[in-house]
Amino acid sequence: MSDSVTTARTPTLTEVAEAMGLLEWSNPADGRTVSWAFNCGADPAFREIRPCRKIAVEIAREWGQPEEVAAAVEYVVAELMTNTMQHVPLAHEIGSVTLGETPDGTLVVLVHDRSRARPYRRVDDDCRVGADWSESGRGISMVGSLCRSLAGRLDVVRDIDGRGKCVRAWLGPGREWDGLPQF
Repeated sequence: MSDSVTTARTPTLTEVAEAMGLLEWSNPADGRTVSWAFNCGADPAFREIRPCRKIAVEIAREWGQPEEVAAAVEYVVAELMTNTMQHVPLAHEIGSVTLGETPDGTLVVLVHDRSRARPYRRVDDDCRVGADWSESGRGISMVGSLCRSLAGRLDVVRDIDGRGKCVRAWLGPGREWDGLPQF
């Protein structure tokens, strides 16, 4: 008689989301992308941010990205989703997160919403030289710096219809890639 014990493996968050049909995968022009939606107008402390950043990290690791890129993806997804949730006033609006890996291996994070407002760095009205920066607006500057530290860049692209935007964080020196979604 065998005393073997079978232990069940707990599925990853990505596996659960995929089983629920929440992730949309594609493989355009030798690269790959995965997208999912979130509620834009939610409170920034809303619990959607945690699973979204965890899914992004799991995917980055599954795709074989270096640990520093996986850590960067976690921060970028959390920061850009928080910005969207703070600045898109309508709770019924849906945004999306897309991770793309270009043919040369660069990871691109796209966060899309239907707000025309561009993210920008701002300071308090009474901020003087040497004074502390305000709480608001610091994150987008930090995301840009993080992208540059990985030889990448941060850009904002308007939707084709002009009604929204996509903030793209390139985590590496990737060239433009036709495989990214057009909004």
